[in-house]
Amino acid sequence: MNEILKEEVIYEGRVCRLTHDTVTFDDGTVGYRDVLHLNGAVGILAFKDEDHIMLVQQYRHAIETDILELPAGMLEKGEDPLKAAERELEEETGYKAGKMTLLASFFTSPGVVRETIHLYLATDLTFVGQHLDDDEYLSVRTFSLEEIEQMIADNRLNDGKSILAYLLWKDRFRNGTE
Repeated sequence: MNEILKEEVIYEGRVCRLTHDTVTFDDGTVGYRDVLHLNGAVGILAFKDEDHIMLVQQYRHAIETDILELPAGMLEKGEDPLKAAERELEEETGYKAGKMTLLASFFTSPGVVRETIHLYLATDLTFVGQHLDDDEYLSVRTFSLEEIEQMIADNRLNDGKSILAYLLWKDRFRNGTE
């Protein structure tokens, strides 16, 4: 059975921690793994009405460009993902959902990152006012289902969590399995 023998913290910052771990493998040998630890995140597939989805456009420093993606955000340590999804939806778009449904929870890159992203479907929206964080600059844009499909096909919507959430919704709800 794999076991962590030693965990050395290489870096600890505001949103992440990087460790260099000494581990044993199933065959008894010893090796090393670097792990990026994150608290997790949420993404919200928000339907403004039955035919239109809201995305946010914002600059993402890690990829050095603007990107279209679901309203999303990081979990605070120990925060309930549903509460985080409700908070992020309101902060980023100004809407509260009458109904939030979990679509899926998934690991982002389990070979090197310890993080789970929880994807929610938000429907029955009511506008209550946007409250962005001080360092958050984004614009909310609304797209038809046909536009979303075309943007995925043209690689203009290329954020993994956004594509996954849309395809899960399409399979489960639009195609009538739920």
